[in-house]
Amino acid sequence: MEEKQLIQALREKDFRGLEALIDDYGFAICQAVWGILNHPAEASYRKEVENEVFYKIWEKIGDFDPQKASFKTWCVTIARNQALDKKRQVIRDLRHVPSEILPETLAWDEHLGTEQFLELVAVLAPEDQLIFLKYFFFQDKPKDIAADLGLSAALVSNRLARGKEKLRNVLEKERGKA
Repeated sequence: MEEKQLIQALREKDFRGLEALIDDYGFAICQAVWGILNHPAEASYRKEVENEVFYKIWEKIGDFDPQKASFKTWCVTIARNQALDKKRQVIRDLRHVPSEILPETLAWDEHLGTEQFLELVAVLAPEDQLIFLKYFFFQDKPKDIAADLGLSAALVSNRLARGKEKLRNVLEKERGKA
């Protein structure tokens, strides 16, 4: 689909236009999002932001003015702004979390700062990173995390237990090297 047809399809709220947008501009949009949300603590938010970008383009296509910017530039600008907003939100949220939460909750003998925790959690799968951040930083209950992510509370608890074990092993290996 050519760019003019794609824009017209989006304006007419034709889902084929959305599919073409994802096919033709998805890589550039994802690149912009991933370039900004590049910290391990932000990795779990990338897909969410990408989806928000596609939705925002879908909703705001009437604001697109080809005299001001190319369609690709307009899309990437939206992606960039959405990613920056999310980055600011994550940083703001992390600043309000005492770093003492992690060791008390995990009952580890080691005190980890926020940055050390985020580096450590980076070894987990993206969804597990999100579960850990929600549980240890935001102190969400497993049932609330499960509801947010569409998982069962038992699965969230299981992932927390397995993740703790994996992180313990990583810490023990690091202690052995030091």
